[in-house]
Amino acid sequence: MKAKDIFKDENFINCLKKGTYDDKDNYVEIFNEENEIIEENINKVTKINCSGYWITNIEGISIFINLKYLYLSNNQIRKLPKEIDRLKNLKYLSLFDNQIEELSSKIGNLEKLETLDLSYNQIKKLPKEIGNLKNLKVLNLSYNQLQGLPKEIWKLENLKYLNLRHNELQKIPKEIFQLKALKELNLWSNWIETISEEIGNLINLKKLDLSFNQIKKLPKEIGNLINLEILDLIWNKLRWLPKKIFNLKNLKELDLGFNKIETIPKEIEKLINLWWLNLSNNQMKEIPKEICNLENLEILMLKDNQLQWLPEEILKLDKLQQIWLHNAFDLDNLKQDPKELRDILRKLKRKKVYSDGGLTYFRKKVYPILIKKIKEKYKIDDLKQIKDNLNLNNLNF
Repeated sequence: MKAKDIFKDENFINCLKKGTYDDKDNYVEIFNEENEIIEENINKVTKINCSGYWITNIEGISIFINLKYLYLSNNQIRKLPKEIDRLKNLKYLSLFDNQIEELSSKIGNLEKLETLDLSYNQIKKLPKEIGNLKNLKVLNLSYNQLQGLPKEIWKLENLKYLNLRHNELQKIPKEIFQLKALKELNLWSNWIETISEEIGNLINLKKLDLSFNQIKKLPKEIGNLINLEILDLIWNKLRWLPKKIFNLKNLKELDLGFNKIETIPKEIEKLINLWWLNLSNNQMKEIPKEICNLENLEILMLKDNQLQWLPEEILKLDKLQQIWLHNAFDLDNLKQDPKELRDILRKLKRKKVYSDGGLTYFRKKVYPILIKKIKEKYKIDDLKQIKDNLNLNNLNF
């Protein structure tokens, strides 16, 4: 039988001539020189890679009854054929970057499916049958137009990774909170304003991304996520943090940049495994001295704040490699002795702690103001010695 009698898209045929493989990733030839199908080879095909071939139609795909892996990313597919449900052995299906607007309910018949990537499409609604995919572990729905999820999503009891990045969700569908096996939840760039206390049910979460939303407040139940290692809350509207958040002793990365946070509780010292902390672009006037107890901290970002005080205890962070301080200080309203601040900055530099903006920022912005404040504070008799000590040529911070 000729290839065109089974497959209706010439681009699909061209791909199949190159992209069919067996379980050991060996190429399987399925067409002879006359473009006829080699039927005895069809059952050997377990993997098809047809990414980037401008395919619009995959009709005929069901002929590969032993297919396990199907890669169809970067094409022009608008819908899946009805016979997609005949691929009973399919474990992996990638439809990343196509033009799919609606997903057939037949998708629910792929009961062995473990990974489904539908990212970068135009999907507005999922069929309820998606809840039938009991073996699904990875579901990527990022960059679509979803405003909600079918309530049957809770049936995905083995789901470990759920990506809803860049959709149109105004709240987290409550059914998500029943996905107890979930280890990673990505809700980056939606329109979420509030977080339900039920978030605390996801006790196996290791990574939670809530960045680029409209969140003003976190529930105290977020402290129940004791296995959480990465928490991303950048670009929200948070003003304060619940103290329970500092129960997350396994947290390694915490991103709170671009919020409206004014103070950080001293309880932050409980996050003993933290190595990366972003507090940039907030409204903080000081940071607690207890931050020195974060013995594993390597990167601390404080830029674009209103700091009036930098605790000397920060020098005790032996693992600190980077500290971001560009525009971190309200230099007109310093409450700290300017000499003390200068000394802390110099000592950080001597410890070879990298600082964004480098010497240029401190020499042009910080140094002149500190020198002025020192002159105002100390007697004129001491100025010569102070000037010598602060000579730009000898400045090492």
